[in-house]
Amino acid sequence: LIGFEESFNSFPAIPAHVSAFGRMHLWELMQTVGIENYFYCDTDSLIINSRGLRKLENQLDNFTLGGLKIEESMTRLSIRGLKDYTTASKTVIKGIRKNAVEIRSGVYQQEQWPSFKGLLRSGDVGVYIVKKITKVLNREYTKGTVNQDGSIEPLHLTESVEIPVQLF
Repeated sequence: LIGFEESFNSFPAIPAHVSAFGRMHLWELMQTVGIENYFYCDTDSLIINSRGLRKLENQLDNFTLGGLKIEESMTRLSIRGLKDYTTASKTVIKGIRKNAVEIRSGVYQQEQWPSFKGLLRSGDVGVYIVKKITKVLNREYTKGTVNQDGSIEPLHLTESVEIPVQLF
């Protein structure tokens, strides 16, 4: 990036390692339960069936920070896409606030609060305007092909592409 340098006390290798470690741990859990026993995974969670849970029972720990714990048990789950699902007790939709109002299927109205940067850009930091916005969800899945049974066939690169790398 032009005009950007790492700040004096910054050390990005630490958060990069922590993130990579977390991803690999999640991958190992997915391998342990088996592909037929998990339905969904996100940054820090895995939704599995009872057979998968039995395979992880010896790893459950409700008391240790970062320990593997059961957050919710459910008999129904609707997965619409990435960060877009409903269980018996909650609905998660990325970009939609919990207090948003659903106007019709896939269309929500919610408040939008200005960021600090947005306030500075407006030129008048003394005025704080909360807008009401309407969000229309596009629930098209683009990370793979959705099969008839709901499983996902990942995308595959079929040709080699050379990408020029510029070293500084």
